[in-house]
Amino acid sequence: MLVFDFERYSSYGKCSSCNRYNTSLAWCQSCDPQKTTQGWTSGNKDVDDCIKEFQLKARNYEEVIEWIPFNRLNNVQKIGEGGFGSVFSATWLDGKRTASNASGEYIQSRTPSCIVALKTLPGSQENFLREFKSFTEFKTMEAYGLTQNTTNNEYCMVFQFVNKGSLHKFLLSNFRELNWKKISTGIPPHYDIEYDEELAIQICNGLRPEFAKNTP
Repeated sequence: MLVFDFERYSSYGKCSSCNRYNTSLAWCQSCDPQKTTQGWTSGNKDVDDCIKEFQLKARNYEEVIEWIPFNRLNNVQKIGEGGFGSVFSATWLDGKRTASNASGEYIQSRTPSCIVALKTLPGSQENFLREFKSFTEFKTMEAYGLTQNTTNNEYCMVFQFVNKGSLHKFLLSNFRELNWKKISTGIPPHYDIEYDEELAIQICNGLRPEFAKNTP
């Protein structure tokens, strides 16, 4: 069994479980990943296992992928549709995870409700989960978790919403192509550029990652 000795700092606060200093703001790498896997279920073992796989890998509180009940999403509106599925905007009532400073101590908290993007994908559940894993691992866009539309039982990926540019074109047209950059070279697409709305706009305007030589 491998035992990792994580770097811990007093400025990160103390873990309430092991009473040691945290490894990140309000986050103990030894205790918190396991906690995030408990107390919830999507009702689907494969979906649960996919989410838990990322939860156990999380290195800080903001990085945690979660199951988001569909009733925590309001004002769901379709903003794009194409061969790679549909994209919706929605208000996430719970807000994003954040480590906030409360009276000089960092605690696990949430932002106010925020706008997020929902992405569907045609095909099998296996293909959907595979694409979600690929997209999340390569960090092409900030991922928050998975949900299921209770009207049609369709699963959706939940991502950051890009305020500028054409979000639906970004997700519909570039979803797989951006991941092939990593597969081809071992390097995440646009790794040397800040991941923000300006990058999304550049991609919508034709910016593409370079592939390894002899990539078919």
